[in-house]
Amino acid sequence: MTNYREVYGEILADHHECPRNWGKLTDATEEEKGYNPLCGDQVTLFLKMTGNKLEKCTFEGEGCSICMASASIMTERVQGHTSEEVAKMVEGFREKMQGAEVVAGMPSETDEDDIVALYGVKRFPVRIKCALLPWTTLKKGLEHHEHP
Repeated sequence: MTNYREVYGEILADHHECPRNWGKLTDATEEEKGYNPLCGDQVTLFLKMTGNKLEKCTFEGEGCSICMASASIMTERVQGHTSEEVAKMVEGFREKMQGAEVVAGMPSETDEDDIVALYGVKRFPVRIKCALLPWTTLKKGLEHHEHP
């Protein structure tokens, strides 16, 4: 029998150790910084927007493994979507982290999707902000794009 905690831990460790979309995006149209003063996590997102479409999203940062894994998973998920679709993803992820069982457009706990590994973080309330930091930073970046 598979130990799901081990599987999810491996997914988060993989994203932390080998982050996807890491690095500064030289042709970014938006750059947004997020910081959690309580734990020191910090993330900088680089967004390349074409109209209302998020063509590319990369990041750099320092912080705990949950924050960095969340940023890596998020960048994979949001690229190629409209800002409206991304805003729904951000809100859906926030709802899942706050305990919602079912959220339209978000994978369930039984789906094979890397984001599901982050859902387990909600068992540790003090770590939820770690997982949410990249997502709230992305939301601010999209808002700055729409309302400079």
